[in-house]
Amino acid sequence: MKRYHGYGKLWLLIACVFILASEMLHAAELRISEPTFERRGVLMVAANEFEKSGLARVAFDKRTKRVSLTHGNATLSMDIGSPKAWLNDAKIFAPVSAEFVGDRAMVPARFTATALGIPGLEIKMPIDVRAGASGSPNITGRVLYAGRPLPNTVLRLVRAEDFSFVRSARARTDASGAYSFSDVPDAAYRVYAYTGDNPGYFNRSTPVIRLDGKSAKVDDIQMGRILEAQDPPRGAILSPDRDIVFNWTSCPFAVHYHLSIVDPSTNEEVFSAETAKPYCTVPISRIDRVPLYEWRVIATDRDGAFLGGTPGAGADPLAFRVSLD
Repeated sequence: MKRYHGYGKLWLLIACVFILASEMLHAAELRISEPTFERRGVLMVAANEFEKSGLARVAFDKRTKRVSLTHGNATLSMDIGSPKAWLNDAKIFAPVSAEFVGDRAMVPARFTATALGIPGLEIKMPIDVRAGASGSPNITGRVLYAGRPLPNTVLRLVRAEDFSFVRSARARTDASGAYSFSDVPDAAYRVYAYTGDNPGYFNRSTPVIRLDGKSAKVDDIQMGRILEAQDPPRGAILSPDRDIVFNWTSCPFAVHYHLSIVDPSTNEEVFSAETAKPYCTVPISRIDRVPLYEWRVIATDRDGAFLGGTPGAGADPLAFRVSLD
């Protein structure tokens, strides 16, 4: 009986080898005829390539923007722009999201084949298709400060309607101030530079960029520096009997600074001065007595172009009071 049992194991091993060899001889072929591209090292192919290669039936729901591929009893569904996927009724996650390129739904090739149970996928890609695979359109532009290229500026691609970040779409300017976002699916976007990535600079964004199968070169982004108050500090109580020197951090390449003191209850300017230096003497005795004041500074170049200023809306105001004693 032991001997017979040993022969049984041997025959089982031979059968497994035979099945494996049979599958290798009949490896599935995905024949590529349309441009592809890589997203984070993952090959993206048009979903209809699976149908043209006889590997799956493909359907697309325009209302839900969901592409579905069916092979045998397995159906893989992926939402455009999301890594969430469904294998029959089971929720799974793709390594990268399905995307639109023009009128094509692009899906991760090997993940799709593995999920559908397509064994030993062999991708057949003609040289001319591989060489010409440009993926989605590109967005390019420049970032300047004081008319000069601003290197090492971090930029995000955001959705035009709500400024939400497009996942993994991040760029940094080179020595010439240039940046590029490659393989961008058709949609409406903005390029966004914000303080969280670029401390010391104001938020900036481009106008809406609408991609429709073509690359876009956008207008230059002109950055502005945030100037910080040095004296008087926020919440200071100043004496009305002497002049006070207001000063702030200097702004590179600035030729003019405009200092204004306003009544925040009316937003009316009660004092203003022009200076070439990052400080200005203010005669407090000449200011009308109100409970609270705010002071603001704007820095410009010789042509009056904005270069920087004190924080604006959404920031703590540079408020001060004048002693009434």
